[in-house]
Amino acid sequence: MGRLGRRRALLLGTALLLLFLAFTHPVRVAILALAVLPSAIASLPVDPLVSLTPKPTREYFTFPYPGGSVEGDVYSPGRGGRHGAIILLLGARPVDRDEPPLVRFAEGMSRAGLVVMVPIASGLEDGRIEAHEVDALVAEVELLRGRPDVDPARIGVIGFSVGGSVAIQAAADPRLDGKLVFVNAFGSYFDTMDFARAISTRSLQYAGVDQPWEPDPLVLQVMARQMVDTLPDPNDRAVLERLYIDRDVGARADVPTMTRAGRAALGLLDGLPPAETEAALAQMPPETLARLQAISPSRVIDRVRTRLFLMHDYGDHVVPYTETRRMAAATPPGILERYAEFDLFDHVMPNRPPADLSFYFEVARLFRQLHGLLLYVL
Repeated sequence: MGRLGRRRALLLGTALLLLFLAFTHPVRVAILALAVLPSAIASLPVDPLVSLTPKPTREYFTFPYPGGSVEGDVYSPGRGGRHGAIILLLGARPVDRDEPPLVRFAEGMSRAGLVVMVPIASGLEDGRIEAHEVDALVAEVELLRGRPDVDPARIGVIGFSVGGSVAIQAAADPRLDGKLVFVNAFGSYFDTMDFARAISTRSLQYAGVDQPWEPDPLVLQVMARQMVDTLPDPNDRAVLERLYIDRDVGARADVPTMTRAGRAALGLLDGLPPAETEAALAQMPPETLARLQAISPSRVIDRVRTRLFLMHDYGDHVVPYTETRRMAAATPPGILERYAEFDLFDHVMPNRPPADLSFYFEVARLFRQLHGLLLYVL
């Protein structure tokens, strides 16, 4: 065989190999994961799925649950057969269902071949984090499992912020045993008492980390809601609500009328040194402590049997990244699939422009996380 013949044979062999690889599941999923990235990060220049795939259908749904009502949307590829499905579980005080970044990501995942559910529970919408949110997620999974276009063996949850914490608690619930292929918790808290300490001390203290941290006003508002719902004294509740939920600074004049427990709760929100933080936590009434403990994934992490993916941004001022480090360290052996830390997001929203090469390293890290998830549902 001459040199030209050998070259043609080599080219033909290479083409056949690439064609074969393109039809293997991991490579096909990698291609789709790359194609989905622009749906997650709007600053990427090209969104091929918009040009190459039909717009997904969008169906509204609603149902009651013990904490109120759930309403939301299901995005479907509109193609025949059964598809894997993902629930995008939002956090407390979530964005609107029609918020462009949320719609773009949900549509992108659906264009890739998934049924995508975006539920919004009224409790979380009001900033209330209660154990009832697990009931809502159980019902959402069952709703997907009953759809003719969903393969019930390929359902996962991507939980954002509090949504990730709820999803991990739900993964330990016997009602969902064997019904989820993964939970991805993004920017989520692990232990509510440690979270409260970070909020109060304005610092992060964990496994060699010792640094200042300033909580976003949103997290102060959400923590205040848990206290307002559970403090026994009505005047304490009223003052805290005016100060941290209504943001009425004039309520400071009424602080002297608060009980000792109410002033302790206020101190946790205003900020205290570490020793005073511990004293304030010790003064919290049983009702408040019960609420905080009931919504803490740290109580159930040892019972989780669903594979976990964890991710957090270093610069998160809503939930400290140390919370996810704690979660990763406490996850049972063999359950944690991947943990990634980023410098790409504002809490859970991408906010970094493509100004330098390091941006694309962060995008590559996100691709690895997304590829790992999609392997189980595509």
